[in-house]
Amino acid sequence: MSTTPDPRNLLRETLIFDWPKWNPGIAWRGLPALAISLAAGIAFGHPAAGLVAAAGAFTTGLGSLHRIRGSCVLPMLLAAVGMAVSTFVGMTVGHESFFFVLIAGVWAAAYALLTVLRGGTSWVGLQWTVFLLVASAFHTTPRGALVRCSLVLAGGLFQALIIAAIVHGPWGLGCDEPPESETGPPASFGSLRQCATLRTPVCLYSLRMAVVVMVSTEVFRHLNFLSGYWIPMTTLLVVRPDFFQTLTRGTMRVAGTLIGAGVAGLIAAHLHPSPAILAVFVLFFAWWSYSVLNVNYALYTLNLTAYIVFLLSLSGLPPSAVVHRRAAYTLLGGAIALLAYIDVFVRTRRWIRAEGLTLLRGKRAA
Repeated sequence: MSTTPDPRNLLRETLIFDWPKWNPGIAWRGLPALAISLAAGIAFGHPAAGLVAAAGAFTTGLGSLHRIRGSCVLPMLLAAVGMAVSTFVGMTVGHESFFFVLIAGVWAAAYALLTVLRGGTSWVGLQWTVFLLVASAFHTTPRGALVRCSLVLAGGLFQALIIAAIVHGPWGLGCDEPPESETGPPASFGSLRQCATLRTPVCLYSLRMAVVVMVSTEVFRHLNFLSGYWIPMTTLLVVRPDFFQTLTRGTMRVAGTLIGAGVAGLIAAHLHPSPAILAVFVLFFAWWSYSVLNVNYALYTLNLTAYIVFLLSLSGLPPSAVVHRRAAYTLLGGAIALLAYIDVFVRTRRWIRAEGLTLLRGKRAA
C-alpha cells in the first residue's frame, strides 16, 4: 500500500472544483420525498418523525448515483432496507454497551472489505454503518426502535419509488453516469474471498478500519457525549486505504464542517426560524449537497453540515448547540482517524533518522 503523496492528487481533491460534474438533476429528483416527509411531520405535529423519514430519503437518494448489476434502483433499495435494520440494531443495543463497540467494528470491517467490489456495494455498506452509529445514540426499547426504523424505511422506499418512476417512467431520463471508481469490469466475490489474508491491502484496510472505528466508538461510549456519534462516524468517513488520502479527506471534511456549521449558525442566530422555515433551509442545503457531491468534497461537506444542523433543529435542538457539537466532534473524529496510521508516522520517523545518519556518515568520510 503506497504511502508516497502525489501532490497533484492532493491539490486536485482539496482545491479544484470540478464544476462539469455539478448535477442539479439528482438534486431536483431527490427533493420531493424530503419535502413530503418534512411537510407531513410538521402538519401532524411530529416534526421529529418527519426528520427521521427525511434522513432516510436523503441518503437513499444518493444511491441513484451508484450501480449494482447495472441498476441504480437496487442500491437505493438495499440501502433503505439495510439502514432500517442497522437503525433497529443500534437503538436496541445502544452505545453504552461494550457489545455495541464490537458490532460497530464488524460493520466497519465489512464495509471496508466491500470496497474491493465494483459498483455501489461498498456505498451501501457505508450507509448501513453510518446509520448504525447514529442510531446507537438513541437507546430505547425494541418497540421504540421499530418505530424509528420503520420511519427510516418508509422514507427510503418512498425516495426509491419516486426516483425509479422518474428514471424508468414516462420521463425516461435514465440513470446518471456512475462514479469513475465504479467503472470497469466488476470484481467477483471470489476476489473478495481472497482478501481473507493479511497479505492483501484491502484486508489490512479492513482491519485498520475496524480498530479505529472501535476506538472512536469506545471514546463515544465512555465520554457519553450528546450527539457524540459524530466521532466514530467522522472516523468511518475519513479513513481511506492510504495515509495521504486519509489526511486529504480529513482536512476537507473538517474544513467543510467548520464552514458549514458557521454558516448555519449565523443564519439561525439572525433569523430564529420557525419549523416551516427550518424545513425550507433543510431542502435548500439538501439540494446543494446532492448537486455538488462530485464537484468538491469540502463543498459537499459544507452543505451537508448545514443540512444536518437545520434538520436536527426540527427536533427541538438549539441550532447553536448542534453547530458547536458538530464542529468539535468532527475535529475529534478526524484526529482519531489519523491515529489509524500511526505506523506510517513511525516508519517515516525511522526513515528520517536513517537518512540523517547516512548523511552524517558521508560528511565524516569526506
